[in-house]
Amino acid sequence: MSIDLTETNADIRRHELLADVAEKTALRLIKTHGLDEEKACDIGNDLADFLSENWRGQNIYMNADAAFKLSKRDQLIYQRMQRGNAHELAREFNISYVRVYQIYKRCLAIARSRRQPGLFEEPTIEVETKLSTGLKGLN
Repeated sequence: MSIDLTETNADIRRHELLADVAEKTALRLIKTHGLDEEKACDIGNDLADFLSENWRGQNIYMNADAAFKLSKRDQLIYQRMQRGNAHELAREFNISYVRVYQIYKRCLAIARSRRQPGLFEEPTIEVETKLSTGLKGLN
């Protein structure tokens, strides 16, 4: 009896993801923390191994909802927008003043949707969350 060892598309994507995690982690450690290349690669590989061992058997979907996420630039524009300063913000961020208004309008819609539920939506109860590793005694 022979065993089929052909990799599926899911296997290939998993390997690509873990290799990317290892590589990007190592590069970030080298660039932002000044670690030498060998240590950074070891940490990147350890992280990829940790993820594959601790999350094995799980199907994880990462939503690419770019419209919901706001860049730091967009957040700054929204926070600093006042009547009559769109041209100033446009010059500062090197975009058109029309784009400043588009960003502001999108951010305003997102902020309103977070504060105010729709007319026919069930109200959501906000729950205060605390960052936790889930391990007792380490927090």
